[in-house]
Amino acid sequence: MSIELHCPQCEKLIRAPDNAGGKHGKCPYCAAEVYIPVPFDDGELLGVAPIDEEEERRAEEERAEALRYAAAMDKDSDLKSMPDDAGPSRGGVRRPEAPPGEVVDIGDLVERFVLAMRDSKLDESDRIAGKLKRVGTRARDYVEGQLLDPTPTPIEGVPNPLVRGFLKALLERLG
Repeated sequence: MSIELHCPQCEKLIRAPDNAGGKHGKCPYCAAEVYIPVPFDDGELLGVAPIDEEEERRAEEERAEALRYAAAMDKDSDLKSMPDDAGPSRGGVRRPEAPPGEVVDIGDLVERFVLAMRDSKLDESDRIAGKLKRVGTRARDYVEGQLLDPTPTPIEGVPNPLVRGFLKALLERLG
């Protein structure tokens, strides 16, 4: 049996003997240097299991429930409609603080901020930054910790350098 390959230069089919695998040779048609790959052994194939449809369905249900829960917990109020004595002011704009005992998932909010920035949803990112600002130093400490961590929490679809840039921008907004 022989090794079949195409010349990278002229793209013609070339046949080389089995013992030439892993070596370089010259194309008989154009004399270009060609690497001859090692013959493929079917015994090296890994077994792959089929997708478990039930597991995929359960995972999708869990994602949908998590989204419903997040939407139910999202009690962001419009800052423009708040009374003047709603909280401490900064720069003339009153910002409410998170009520004592309110559970705020800072990690989730930071991830949502990064995803909103990735998707250029600036209004959404401003709204999330406002929620994080109300949490105060806990949010700032979390973001600083993520920036100092050599292996920050990965965020799906966002390269680490971009995540770090978005976190720096968020830290500036948090003051």
